[in-house]
Amino acid sequence: MIMDSKLISFIGASFTSLLWTSLPSVFFTVLLLIFACLLLTKYQRHYQYLGYFLLGIVWMASVGHWQYSLQLSSKQTSQPVQIIGTVKSVVIAKENIRFNVQVKQINEQVLFYSKTFRLSWREPNWQVQQGQQVKLLVKVKPPHGLGNEAGFNYQQWLFSKGIVATGYVKSHPDNHLISHKTSVRQSLLNRMLALDLPNRTWLAALTFGYRGLLQPEDWQLVQKTGVAHLIAISGLHLALVASLSYVLIAWVCGGLLSRIPRSHHFNLHNLAMVLTLGTTFTYSALAGFGLPTLRAWIMLLLFSVCFVCHIHLGVQRVILLGLSTFVLLFPLSIFGLSFWLSFFAVAMICFVFWRWPVTKNGFSLGAMLSGMLKVQICLTVLMLPLIAWQFSYISWVSPLVNIIAVPVVTMVLVPICLLAVIFLVIQPDWAYWLFYAADKTVNYGLRLLNLVLEWEAAYLDLAAMPALVWLAVFLFVLGCCLPAYWLRKKYLGVLLVPLLSYLFTEQHNSWQVDVLDVGQGVAVLISKNNHVIIYDVGAHYPSGFNMADSVLLPILQARGVSNVDIVFISHNDNDHAGSLGQLLKNISVSQILSNQDSCIKGLDIQWQGLTIQGVWPDNANHHSDNNGSCVIKVSDQYHSVLLPGDIDKSIEKQLVAFAPQTLQADILVAPHHGSNTSSSDAFIGTVKPEYVVFSQGFMNRWRFPRQEVIARYQANNAILFSTSHSGQVVFRMLYDLPDPIRVATYRQDIRPYWYANFPRK
Repeated sequence: MIMDSKLISFIGASFTSLLWTSLPSVFFTVLLLIFACLLLTKYQRHYQYLGYFLLGIVWMASVGHWQYSLQLSSKQTSQPVQIIGTVKSVVIAKENIRFNVQVKQINEQVLFYSKTFRLSWREPNWQVQQGQQVKLLVKVKPPHGLGNEAGFNYQQWLFSKGIVATGYVKSHPDNHLISHKTSVRQSLLNRMLALDLPNRTWLAALTFGYRGLLQPEDWQLVQKTGVAHLIAISGLHLALVASLSYVLIAWVCGGLLSRIPRSHHFNLHNLAMVLTLGTTFTYSALAGFGLPTLRAWIMLLLFSVCFVCHIHLGVQRVILLGLSTFVLLFPLSIFGLSFWLSFFAVAMICFVFWRWPVTKNGFSLGAMLSGMLKVQICLTVLMLPLIAWQFSYISWVSPLVNIIAVPVVTMVLVPICLLAVIFLVIQPDWAYWLFYAADKTVNYGLRLLNLVLEWEAAYLDLAAMPALVWLAVFLFVLGCCLPAYWLRKKYLGVLLVPLLSYLFTEQHNSWQVDVLDVGQGVAVLISKNNHVIIYDVGAHYPSGFNMADSVLLPILQARGVSNVDIVFISHNDNDHAGSLGQLLKNISVSQILSNQDSCIKGLDIQWQGLTIQGVWPDNANHHSDNNGSCVIKVSDQYHSVLLPGDIDKSIEKQLVAFAPQTLQADILVAPHHGSNTSSSDAFIGTVKPEYVVFSQGFMNRWRFPRQEVIARYQANNAILFSTSHSGQVVFRMLYDLPDPIRVATYRQDIRPYWYANFPRK
């Protein structure tokens, strides 16, 4: 019990790093270490828990400072560098590829500790494969991602993977392949993908843990039906492999040892357990040593050691030891979502078996199915608050789908695929027929999933709610599952009050302007009473990445918005209008106005009491794309925002001359992302903005916003924000009231945690 408390103290302290807004200084970290050592040596009984707690803080602070030490210098990110390293990612495509490289040398400097770069390469000189040693000229920058209230946090993901730089490969004659040797995983995957299998993308995920071939619609299918955990190698698959390996090894070794009299003293169970560790480690390598698989393997290792050494530990002690080991070996993983999904799922499974233990002796098919159904239903209900908080939806069909999918995948598909991989090496023809059988099984499964998803009540989309609301819901569900004598359940309903308060839409006497972080582009949301208009939609790139899917749609879904009243398109440049098509595919839009039709000078719209005025252009066809931008002003009686697109100084001069009163605004999105061709002194002096936002990409090649432009705004006492630094910028204003504008930014207010914005620049 004492050991458990010490482990809980260490783990709990490590988890507090999720709430830090900044790292403790190196000096303070050293002081904490000294203090912890004193507590552990001088006061062995009374203060050891505090000592272990401090050690957890010291450990995570040290990890953070170590990551800081691995960051590249400004010189290395300001100009191209030549690297030598090993390709760590599985690569399938032949162009427009993205891969990780474990860098061992930068320019002429051999690194003492290798660094991981994530690179893109539009037209590779050769087929890049995992395991190859390469020499490349690259242009990189510190890890960075878009900072918005919803959507994938790429920057935090990079940090959790230990990636210290992102960039691209430049064409250069010195780029060459040092070693052609590829990894076994890449070679086997290539052989499997060469087979004529319609569902090989799914088989690649199930067999090798490679999900790079899955499309967004594939992810939506498995997420909405609740089977996403089955399509990649995880702890469930490793447990199956361990069980099959143990039985097979024990059977083979038992037959061999029985024929050798001198070997009868061997403990067959211990031998099978040790050899099973080897087979499961190989299986983990086949999956690319994914963190979910490594977590499961570490737990298996602890269990095996206890079994072989006759150490009797409870389930609680084994889980705590496994967590502590994982925090020590892979501390960055706790900043990734997969860790918490796995950890929470294991904890809930243990709770289910504690609360409703298996009492029947012997084996029966009915008891097994009943137990699986019970676990799936309980796990779905208990996991519901976490899933709803993170993904803003609830899958009603998940328990029923999983009761079919889990045994089929684990007991049929995975064994067939593993056997097929073995035959890829020794008998490819047999491998094809095994994969063909697996492919047919996957095909029937996908038909079933699509059929289920067509049911309107299969899942429910939810608006985003604070973590504390879902914590209250979880406590309610957990309380309902606890024995009646533990607490008075009639009072549990109080925990649902926060949820009910968020489910009812209320009218607010305020309106809001969100300048979103869409990289080098523009996207602005103006919202009031759960109605939204959008000004520009950001870019769409050849790779398929677009700002509608990655930024706009996640935010609209998180806010519970199912219809957009108006979309304004300032002009047709990709960074302003590129994502319009993708937006229209996924959400209803009542009206689209562009500079080619109604979004022109003289436009006057009344929207929920707000006035939307068209300031420019007079005729877009008489101007260049930028100078034909639709300029609009949105205002109430006391507050206003001016959205000028990409106009330059020549248009600014005309507007200052003919519409000076219309230009005045509290909030200004800087013209043309902060280019020096815009934001003239006369324009700034006429607008007189209190707040100015530069919507531009991180370390963009045009160096927007230009220093001259920043100086001009600062001379007019404007408060400046840039989306590349602050992320999403939120302005809240009370409607028709002279109260001050409330301002919040993503990186300083919405999500100010150190790891989500690492490294700060």
